Amino acid sequence: MFSNTRAAEPSNTPSLLQKYCVHCHNADENEGDVSLDQLTKEDVDLFGKIYEQLSSQQMPPDDEPQPTREERERLASQFLELAKKTAVPETAAMRRLNKREYSNTVRDLLGIRGGIFDPGKFIYKDEVSEGFDTEGEALVTSNELLLEYLEAAQMSLRQALFTLASDAPKPNVINVNTAKMTGASRRYETKDSQAYVFRVGKAKIHGNSPTQLMKMPGRYRITVTASAIDKDRYPIPFVPVNTPPVLGIGIASGNRSGVSEFDRHEEKFSLTYNQEQTIQVERWIDQGFHPYLRFANGPGKPITQIRANLRRGKITKADAKGPFVGPGIRVTEFKIEGPFYDAWPPESVRTTIGSDTVPKLENATARLYLLGRFARRTFRRRVSREEMSLWVKYLNTRYTATRDWREAFIETMTAMMASPDFLYLQEDEDELDAFQLANRLSYFFWSTMPDRELFLLADSGKLTEPDVLQQQIIRLIDDPRSRRFSDSFVDQWLALDTLGSMPPDSKLFRSYNASVEAAMLAETREFFNHVLQENHSVRDFIDSEYTFLNPQLAALYGIPYEGGDASIGSGKLVLSRLPKSSARGGILGHASVLTLTSNGVETSPVTRGVWVLANFMGTPPPPPPAEVPALVPDLNGAKTVRELLEMHRSDPACMNCHRRMDPLGFALEAFDPVGRFRTKYSKRAKVSTQGRYMGQNFEDITGLKQILSKDVRLFARNLIVRLAEYAKGRKLVPADYATVEEILSESQKDSFKLKRIIYMIATSDLMTDR
Repeated sequence: MFSNTRAAEPSNTPSLLQKYCVHCHNADENEGDVSLDQLTKEDVDLFGKIYEQLSSQQMPPDDEPQPTREERERLASQFLELAKKTAVPETAAMRRLNKREYSNTVRDLLGIRGGIFDPGKFIYKDEVSEGFDTEGEALVTSNELLLEYLEAAQMSLRQALFTLASDAPKPNVINVNTAKMTGASRRYETKDSQAYVFRVGKAKIHGNSPTQLMKMPGRYRITVTASAIDKDRYPIPFVPVNTPPVLGIGIASGNRSGVSEFDRHEEKFSLTYNQEQTIQVERWIDQGFHPYLRFANGPGKPITQIRANLRRGKITKADAKGPFVGPGIRVTEFKIEGPFYDAWPPESVRTTIGSDTVPKLENATARLYLLGRFARRTFRRRVSREEMSLWVKYLNTRYTATRDWREAFIETMTAMMASPDFLYLQEDEDELDAFQLANRLSYFFWSTMPDRELFLLADSGKLTEPDVLQQQIIRLIDDPRSRRFSDSFVDQWLALDTLGSMPPDSKLFRSYNASVEAAMLAETREFFNHVLQENHSVRDFIDSEYTFLNPQLAALYGIPYEGGDASIGSGKLVLSRLPKSSARGGILGHASVLTLTSNGVETSPVTRGVWVLANFMGTPPPPPPAEVPALVPDLNGAKTVRELLEMHRSDPACMNCHRRMDPLGFALEAFDPVGRFRTKYSKRAKVSTQGRYMGQNFEDITGLKQILSKDVRLFARNLIVRLAEYAKGRKLVPADYATVEEILSESQKDSFKLKRIIYMIATSDLMTDR
């Protein structure tokens, strides 16, 4: 042990290793392909792994002699000291903006904020197999991606600089001819010059004229006169049942490739049967977009309802003949007025050109000011004269080719926005300079470029002053834009971005639908953001007396909804106190987690146990050995899930990992594939939830949470590591963990409050150094 370097190592390290570790990890036993009896100074990577195993209490195993807390901490700190030589990955010096950061940055750079135009729609989804989408190593670039960036930049700039006219355009009025409206299948629509009727939910209804596409972005007034019709044309009710049709008014792109996507800001209005009402909304509509109408609660495929009721004998063939005449929406007026502007030039023009007045581009000084300001904001730093001279030369070249200064600026700005200086966050080797720090902070909390205040502080150099830095971090966290961090981090930390990838079988779980799935996701997002903004302890993630519910989620949980009548129709979630006997407290009781860790038909203690270890506790088990066969369930019901896993665990190659993850998964067997509480799998088979974790027995999920709550340090440490990796854009290396331990110890004094933890990360060398 420590051959050739014995004198250089802490004197008590070999004896503690010998006492607790070497009897399994030696040249003969070599458990887990790790041998600790001949360590040398060159085993830096192994030192880091030993530290992580000790600090996370994964080793020694529960059935082996355990070091005292003082011995464990001493040994872990000694190996951490030895592991500090681990180098920072070279790729960490540059990190490409991910898709959502790119989209936010372009919007803020160009002032495109009013409508639904999304610059990120032109970019393929980032392929991140594990970790966060901020991790530099995963954010590779290809020729195809560069072409997408060029297209996205040019389309965005044409939205922003749609005009450089000195006067605002006059508003127009478009009265859509109901006879030319379209969007639904002919089977489900009827139209003439008096009205347009549609009876299907998955359709966007719009005019069939090119004038429907807005040629100028702006604020438009949309007027619709409509009524609900045909409630009782069939012997039995058709969707929507026991509720009137709801009219949705939204905005869509004129590009048909996006026809399946609905506007997430779609406004909805309940209609009255056989009684017309006029509805008026005002929305910003981007260039090339148009308004649409939708039967928001209408049937997806009415024909399936007809066939099903024919088979059941509830309607006759005579009823089914001819066009479908179930509940529908009758539109007699569809009018669009605009564009209107609160100020001129509009925000996108003012933001992009950096002036409240349109400059005379024929003036060389005006052109230089415009281009220089845009370059500084685009590259998020100072720009040298040498750099600017090259961009001015390029601008002049484009003008020579186009003979149009607006077009020359759009092409030059497009090139800037496709350059590495815009697409990448670049950082120095050791301590970050003020601009690099501003970028890291802004992309950590807001997923976008620094705002004017942060940029000015970086430009003056004051941002690196401790007092100023602390004030800015508080401002960034308290700003509503920090919700971008909150949602993005929790989605990736807990794998919520996979929710819906294996949706539950609708025949087996009728309570599950798209709106319930959205509520599941919203519950966990709201919960995390509440803990952050209210500065609660991270212990709430393990167990809590509250959650966020709407009526649908409360019904799924079997919990009385106490949110009041005002929130029932909105679908919004409200802070709700859980019953004292509820097992829902904390993230492990959230339907989002319980659904994403199921396969849509049944639950697996192994899958859920792996999720708890890997995502929740940060101690993922190794991949299963290739030679070990997959666990095959007994479809005849001869054996319980627990018995099958016990047989599987009898294989020595499986035992070590399964004894860690199976008990955690069994605790969550109290919940079915959509997160409903249960005590039985079937009439005969009872759910068994007892297990053993961290050397302690538990009977159910409540008992497991009590074990986890006894030592919050283990959970808090993982959360600190994950937050730091999200912020830094790379995996932490052992050289970083000394700071992690400092933050962990300091946060313990304050009961591990989340906002305080994030504040300490942001002010530490984890943030200020590369």
